[in-house]
Amino acid sequence: MKKILLVDDVSTNLICVSKILQDRYQLLAAKSGEDALALMKENNPDLILLDICMPEMNGFELMEKIQAIMGGTNIPVIFLTGEADVKSEMKGRELGAVDFIRKPFLPVVLIDSIERALAHDA
Repeated sequence: MKKILLVDDVSTNLICVSKILQDRYQLLAAKSGEDALALMKENNPDLILLDICMPEMNGFELMEKIQAIMGGTNIPVIFLTGEADVKSEMKGRELGAVDFIRKPFLPVVLIDSIERALAHDA
C-alpha cells in the first residue's frame, strides 16, 4: 500500500483528508513542518499532500527543506491549500509540485491527482 504524508496545521483538514484516503493508502499526518521532517526520518512516503499556510514553516519552506535534506528527492508533492492566487500556484510548481489543489476540493479530484502522481512516479 502506498504511503502518503499529510501536512496541515488544521486538525479538521487532516481528519477530512484521512477519511477520504484511508481505504486506499497508508497515511501519516503532521501538523507542522517540523513534525513532517521528523516523520520523514522514520518513514519514506510515496507522496506528500502539503498545505501552504502554516505557522513557523510554511509549505514552500518545508518543500525546500525536504529537497535539501533528502538530496533532491523525487517524492511527488501536491499542494492542498486554501491559497487561491496564481502567484502561489506558480511558486509551488516552480519548486517542483506535481499539482495544486484548492480547498474546498472534491474528493474525486484529490484521488485522481494522487493516482496520476503515483502512476507517473512509478
